[in-house]
Amino acid sequence: MKLEQKQHLDGVGFSLRVVNTETNRFTKAIERTKMKIQRELKTRQTFNVEIPLASITFARAKVNEQFQVCAAKTKTTKADEKRIKIPLARMLKNNREGIVVNMMGKTTAVFLAGGLAGALAKTCTAPLDRLKIIMQTSGASQQSAAAKAAVSGGLVPAFMAIGKSEGLAGYWRGNTPQVARVLPYSATMLFAYDFYKKKYTDKKTGELSVPGRLLAGASAACTATIVTYPLDIIRLRLSVDPTTTNMVAVFKNIMREEGVMAFAKGLPATCLSIAPYSALNFCAFDLFKQTIPEEIRNEPQGIAMASLMATAVATGSCYPLDTVRRQMQMKSSTATNIVVAAKNIVATQGVGGLFRGFVPNAVKNMPNKSIQLTTYDVLKKLIARSEIAYEAEKKAYLKDVKMKRV
Repeated sequence: MKLEQKQHLDGVGFSLRVVNTETNRFTKAIERTKMKIQRELKTRQTFNVEIPLASITFARAKVNEQFQVCAAKTKTTKADEKRIKIPLARMLKNNREGIVVNMMGKTTAVFLAGGLAGALAKTCTAPLDRLKIIMQTSGASQQSAAAKAAVSGGLVPAFMAIGKSEGLAGYWRGNTPQVARVLPYSATMLFAYDFYKKKYTDKKTGELSVPGRLLAGASAACTATIVTYPLDIIRLRLSVDPTTTNMVAVFKNIMREEGVMAFAKGLPATCLSIAPYSALNFCAFDLFKQTIPEEIRNEPQGIAMASLMATAVATGSCYPLDTVRRQMQMKSSTATNIVVAAKNIVATQGVGGLFRGFVPNAVKNMPNKSIQLTTYDVLKKLIARSEIAYEAEKKAYLKDVKMKRV
């Protein structure tokens, strides 16, 4: 580790460079110290106070102190992160609550909790989601009784027709690929978001601006959508075609009759709808959150209010693109691009055709988010308890192992 000192004409400053790049912690410590020194210099210059030579020594000592603290934190963190696998029989006998963290680790457990919360929320709101898809695609295809009812009667008759023609299970048609899509989508989103955050971070300041953060979120959403898009196609076909039986049958039919490129139908429209949706959602959330009273702004109810309002704005603005991409995913679709598909919808159904299914979609989003966030919060608390139990048992286990060695 080296520090390079240089003299400026207008004062004293430091140019700090990390030679050993083994960890980013030292780099961040240097940046924090550098900013503190710059603020101190600026304050002294503002009040016309000369900077004594002792300031250089003080600043250097401050940097060294940061290094020592950071090094200590690094050693502690590495020691804490080292997970020891305790025999399952011992955990079952002494501390069952810590089994989850012992078996898979905290990171994996939290990741699976997010996927499980998303899957549960999707399953609970699947009837409304299927109704939305039928309303969106009924103008292009009327294969099911529900689609015919949607054209002739509207929302309520379509919902009733699903139950009458397909039974209770009909409300959950297409939910299996949707649930199967949750985990890979979440995993891809997570890793892609970290990648794009690093890509859009300012190299000079090391900070990620708000536009950069929004761009990272939109890019990550598009990446995750591309990776899991075939499952979205299968889900749609299951939802609108009552003659299909399962995911495998739909996959085989698409490959045999349409070819592999059918799994990319409507992909540009999907990415085009997701990118502005993500950007609007984040921006609207921040703006709405500022209007909420300060005493509940960071409480669950305040966050929920801001989230619901942001979702409504984003969904209302981008919903036409969602309708376009759904119709482009249909087997009967002949539209070559987004513009052609949108013109066809407006020509046959009017402008209102672009917003068909908006009501069930808006109603679906409210319980969907509530169920997802509540489930995730409960599971995170259980994981936290499991981690505490695991750490307690780990200490006892290491103590027993040490005594046996002696």
